[in-house]
Amino acid sequence: AFSKHVPLADIQILATDIDKQVIAHAQVGLYNEKSIAGVPADLKKKYFKKVGNSYQIADEIKRCVTFREHNLLKDTYPQGFDLILCRNVVIYFTDEAKNMIYKNFYQSLKKHGVLFIGSTEQITNYRELGFDRLSSFYFEKGE
Repeated sequence: AFSKHVPLADIQILATDIDKQVIAHAQVGLYNEKSIAGVPADLKKKYFKKVGNSYQIADEIKRCVTFREHNLLKDTYPQGFDLILCRNVVIYFTDEAKNMIYKNFYQSLKKHGVLFIGSTEQITNYRELGFDRLSSFYFEKGE
């Protein structure tokens, strides 16, 4: 886990969505069994507490996260990210909008920052945008 290498106090996560209700739900930090099925048992034990049929994420993790409403097409993008995770969102946009979003992600990343996209998405013009392809779903901000 990332926190094995970086103290939680040094981790800042910005979680965004255009939908206020989605943000409100995420802030609660309750997950069903299926949602955390891929979390290793030791991390599940350390960072989650069983609450009925759900799992509550630990407050120490919650403190690392800032939730914010953000429109990918209209709002300005914050800067200085090591990692951007954008999964299963961009598929709903036109090619022109996708290019604008990926350019904004590129500008938001630090040098050698990584963009992670969903398995249903592709960036065919990643070189043109300035990215180096690390794998099918990982792209690094180039020089």
